[in-house]
Amino acid sequence: MMKQALVVLALVGLAFSAPQARKLFHEHVEDFLDVIMEEAGHEIEHLMEHYVEYDEFWQALEYMRTNNFKDLVYEMESLPEFVAVVEFLEKDQIDIHFFIDLLNDMIENVDRKRNARHSTSGRDLSSFVRDCINEFPKDKLSALFDQKMADDEEFRTAIENLQTEEWAAVFDALWESEVFQAEVKTLAENGIDVGVFLDEIIAVFGQNKK
Repeated sequence: MMKQALVVLALVGLAFSAPQARKLFHEHVEDFLDVIMEEAGHEIEHLMEHYVEYDEFWQALEYMRTNNFKDLVYEMESLPEFVAVVEFLEKDQIDIHFFIDLLNDMIENVDRKRNARHSTSGRDLSSFVRDCINEFPKDKLSALFDQKMADDEEFRTAIENLQTEEWAAVFDALWESEVFQAEVKTLAENGIDVGVFLDEIIAVFGQNKK
């Protein structure tokens, strides 16, 4: 469940050709998550135990369990600009729905338990994500990223495609959509900061700034 919580956080995710069977992109993501859980899983679990004490944290999780949130996601998925993003990612076998399903599983499996409090940077979901990022083993994640970029042609191609002007244009078109911006605003009003989730995706790959 904690591995799923890390991915959320992933609404957009980021292939290992070698002689063995080819990896799908989400399997590469799981390699990074395994490193995170091995090095920082205990601390992240400890953070979760304390954030479940906060009403502000639960505001976001409880909203994501409502039909209003599900309807917003369906509306978002129907946007032509969102469809273009999905189609671009699918060219490199990046399945965004895999990550959305992980998010849904995480939401359903968080229990509201009371624990003794300790210091956290805030009380809401965004603070939880930032605190988790601070626990990530950035050097090891960055080293794994560099290894995959050097050794895996398909992974490298997928990442390079996400650095092209074509991708920038597709993503900017979604971000600049009035409907999408209204959806982002609705999410923010319910404690869900899309920008923070995008920051986490970058951090999972060890590419966040120190």
